[in-house]
Amino acid sequence: MTEVDELLARLRKLPAVPLDADFKASVRARARRKVRQPPRPTPFASLAVAATVFLYLGWALRFASALYR
Repeated sequence: MTEVDELLARLRKLPAVPLDADFKASVRARARRKVRQPPRPTPFASLAVAATVFLYLGWALRFASALYR
């Protein structure tokens, strides 16, 4: 067994700690708000993906055309 396995085994043996009802409710409410909010726009990520696809397809076309020369 490695040190990590021993640590995990010891953690599994610990008793479960019950959560406070107020804390549990606040965590659930926060999670619901986070899930229901609209996604953030990511124009730079979209641009990066589009540029990567465009460059890859250009490279693939150049490579494929070199095979037939």
